[in-house]
Amino acid sequence: MMSVVQAADTQLPSDYLLLLSVSLIALGLALFIVFHAYRGYQRNSSIRMLYLACGLGLITAVPMTLSIGVNSLGQMIELAPRVYTFYLPLVTRVSEITGICTLLYSLLITPSKSK
Repeated sequence: MMSVVQAADTQLPSDYLLLLSVSLIALGLALFIVFHAYRGYQRNSSIRMLYLACGLGLITAVPMTLSIGVNSLGQMIELAPRVYTFYLPLVTRVSEITGICTLLYSLLITPSKSK
């Protein structure tokens, strides 16, 4: 009889395809929002919108791209488990913290300094 741990370790290729599809849709939506925030910066010459676009990109697009890239690379070459358990989460969290700080900065800039 197969144990629960063994059953959980066997994933079908369709599982990976579904996960990749959902991740790419989320990445596309994130890039769409970042693109429109950047266009707002260009249209209004507002540095606040530039920081907003950068912060959103660091919070959404960078971690998703890293996740997709590292997992895809890990499928082709065998990466050490530490890459998945330490390095990828560390880099992802640093990107998210930097993005949150950038968003906070975009909110704290006074409008007179944004032009």
